[in-house]
Amino acid sequence: VNVFGGITACDAVADGIVRALDEVRLTRPLVVRLDGNNAARGRALLDARAHPLVEQATTMDGAARRAARLATAASTAGQAG
Repeated sequence: VNVFGGITACDAVADGIVRALDEVRLTRPLVVRLDGNNAARGRALLDARAHPLVEQATTMDGAARRAARLATAASTAGQAG
């Protein structure tokens, strides 16, 4: 998830993610990058939820690299099984 909050506040997006985590069983890692309007508050909401499969990234490039590494690892693990 990559959000640059201009009109949409990042804390509202983070709140939606937290609510979804309470209703949906996450089985794959989720990389989240929040920047812009209320980003610090949004990151704090995700930190407080402390879901083991949710990772935060500080830059768009960092988030993309991490997501690519996770996808490669999942693909490799799937081929091994």
